[in-house]
Amino acid sequence: MWDKLFKGELPLSETFWKFGVLGLFILKFATKFFGNLLDWHLQGRTISDFFFHHFNPITSPKLSILWTLCYVSSLLILAIYSWKIFIAVWKSARNYNKSGTLSFLAKISITGLVVFIWYNVFFKVIS
Repeated sequence: MWDKLFKGELPLSETFWKFGVLGLFILKFATKFFGNLLDWHLQGRTISDFFFHHFNPITSPKLSILWTLCYVSSLLILAIYSWKIFIAVWKSARNYNKSGTLSFLAKISITGLVVFIWYNVFFKVIS
């Protein structure tokens, strides 16, 4: 199924709604969840300040290390998945023959969704 998804062979509706919208929101929720758990351990510092000035894998509290690893891992998974699903939706939209308008809207919508998610992630990291 994953091969068909990333080759654009699944139906556009399934690719866009199930894997695009729902999949991206689930991964964004997981990233936000781990980010919030990490925030609790930051003691009022920003995430970027913590990573660049206070994080030490040896002396930092164990839970802050765990939440840091979970947060960074979820960011990496979100980055890989958003890139792959972006391409999958574009390929599926290209193979969709029923409506040129729906194909175009799927491409524009997935682009906007990925930009929106990464805009929120980026400004969360630097704030």
